[in-house]
Amino acid sequence: MPPIVSESYKEKKKKEILSSALACFAKKGFQAATIDDIVELSGISKGAIYNYFKSKDEIYLELMITDTEETFEILTKDLSACHSAIEKMNYLFDVYLSVDVSSNNWQGKTIVHNEFKLYAARNKELMETLSARRNHFFIQLFAGIIKEGQESGEFNLDLNPEMMANLFWSMIDGVFFQTIYNDYPYKEVLTEMKQLFLEKVKV
Repeated sequence: MPPIVSESYKEKKKKEILSSALACFAKKGFQAATIDDIVELSGISKGAIYNYFKSKDEIYLELMITDTEETFEILTKDLSACHSAIEKMNYLFDVYLSVDVSSNNWQGKTIVHNEFKLYAARNKELMETLSARRNHFFIQLFAGIIKEGQESGEFNLDLNPEMMANLFWSMIDGVFFQTIYNDYPYKEVLTEMKQLFLEKVKV
């Protein structure tokens, strides 16, 4: 009779696999890293890894989903304490202005994330998953702030909330990608973007 494994043990083991996978992806790149690399770093057998994940794609998607859900939970909690739509928008900009983009951990995650998006662009199912995630967690969050500001009289009624949400996240994604260059003036560029964006949305 096989041993009974508790849910807490399974969750702990799953987190160990994900942590090792992220380290491998950051070091070698998503496409170059292999399950064998994850096995070597984690000390967990290949068979055990396949008990939790069917493929390298599935491992990365789980990493992304976990990271997104944790970030979304923090953002929504902090946004709920803001008293106006403009305060919420300032908060979101300031969250990304406070990121230490010079850290090795940040650089590794940024490169891997963009590499995976390019890889997913050739896979319809993966791209649909990423698009649904982006819309559910990020586009709707920001569009909701725009709508709130329009209802309160803070923001221009002519604005398209979904389009403005796409514009905001495209700016954030863009400056994040540029941080792979060591001399990129991240904070200065994002600060300028913040000022231009706020001028655009205000009545």
